[in-house]
Order: sequence, then structure tokens, then C-alpha cells
Amino acid sequence: MHDDHSHGDSNETEAAAPDPNAVIEQVRELLFGEHRRASDAAMKTMEDRLAALTATLEARFGDLERRFEELKHEAVDSHVRHSEALGASLVELGERIRSLSTKPGT
Repeated sequence: MHDDHSHGDSNETEAAAPDPNAVIEQVRELLFGEHRRASDAAMKTMEDRLAALTATLEARFGDLERRFEELKHEAVDSHVRHSEALGASLVELGERIRSLSTKPGT
């Protein structure tokens, strides 16, 4: 009967023995857990800042693109107006030259 009792203790000891993987994980947590959490928090902060900067840059590039389009349209409109004014001036100059050449006595 004594053998059964000692065999029972052996089973209890084996059942109570901690899982080696769990022990290793606990040691890792004790040694590196705080550093890992701090690194994860720092990484999250950097990711958030990068996302904010990306959003800001995208908004600014959008504003620049809109302004560039406005300036392009203004330049085209100005070119058209100046071309029309130059054309009108040339027509007027041509008419003056024609009127000078058709004056009596020339």
C-alpha cells in the first residue's frame, strides 16, 4: 500500500510541475516585458505621428494642386486676353496704315 501512496505523490508532482514553455515565457516577461511594452508604445506614437504628417502633407498637396490649376487657368485666360488685345491692335494699326495710304495727295 505504501507503494501506491508514493506512486500517487509522483503523479501529483508531475501534474504540479510547471510547463517549461510557460516558465520560459514568464522569464521573458520578467526580463524584457517592460522594454517590449515601452518599445511598442513608442512605435505606436511614431505611427500616429507619421499618419498625422501624412494626412497634413496630403492636404497640403491637394491645396497646391488646386492652386496650380487656378494659376494655370489664370495664365491661359491672361494669354487669351493679351492675344486678343494684340490682334485688335494689329487690326487697328493695319487700318491706320491703309488710311494713310489712301489719303489724297500721297
